Amino acid sequence: MRNARRWTWRTAAAVLALAPLPPAFADPWIAAAGAGSVDFAIRQFDATQAFLPGEYGTSTLPASELRYSMLRMTGEHGLGHGLSIEYDLRAAHVEKIRTRHGRRVVESSLGVEDQEVGLNIGLTQGRRFADSIALNVVAATGSITSHPALGTGHTAVEPDFQAGFAASRWRVSLKTGPRVFVDGGAAQMRAELDASVRISRRIELGGVLFYVRTLAMRHPLPTTDSAERYDLLRPGLRLKYRISDRLKPFIEYEQDVAGQAIHAGRRISVGVSYAY
Repeated sequence: MRNARRWTWRTAAAVLALAPLPPAFADPWIAAAGAGSVDFAIRQFDATQAFLPGEYGTSTLPASELRYSMLRMTGEHGLGHGLSIEYDLRAAHVEKIRTRHGRRVVESSLGVEDQEVGLNIGLTQGRRFADSIALNVVAATGSITSHPALGTGHTAVEPDFQAGFAASRWRVSLKTGPRVFVDGGAAQMRAELDASVRISRRIELGGVLFYVRTLAMRHPLPTTDSAERYDLLRPGLRLKYRISDRLKPFIEYEQDVAGQAIHAGRRISVGVSYAY
């Protein structure tokens, strides 16, 4: 009887040792077919300073007030075979407030922002490390009014490389690649570093660093295409609370710390992350 029990335990241990490890659920790990995650958020932005137009740096000058409210939905849906659809969908209301001859002038745009949809293709998909490439299209659905511009005004393509590292309590992921505007060939180089650590069973603390520089630009650049010139460095902090494995509310604060010819502002996002 004792030998039979030993044999049973040894068999169970061998089966567990040979069983495949469950996939890590963190970007850029590809979700299984039919599975995925989505973040719903409300973002508020406000700025009264602007970075200098002639050089990239941290110096700012007083500027017209720019503020916007945005509804944002980002996520990923697994297709199977190492493929997934990723998306970044937005709707926003933007206000630009100036003072002219002692009079307050408010200009606004109301509508949807630029929408981004792409195909993510997994390369290495290990438990501790993963990488992938993504082919994204940015649809210019925003307002093309010049004051204030709500979108880029032109369709763009954005191939990205993604890589991530994960352990039991932390993860780090990097997403980088160019954004090239189809009409005119203006190009930006973008990179986003995201890190998080689980500090308790329910609380996760994260940080994000976003960087973008303009590599090439049309001359002269129409006012409606001002989003094609985008030079910015923006760090942020995120606090996420785990209600369940599927539902995690979060709050995030970001601050523009360096840039060129762009408003320097603060943004707060409040939302919830849902996994399915």
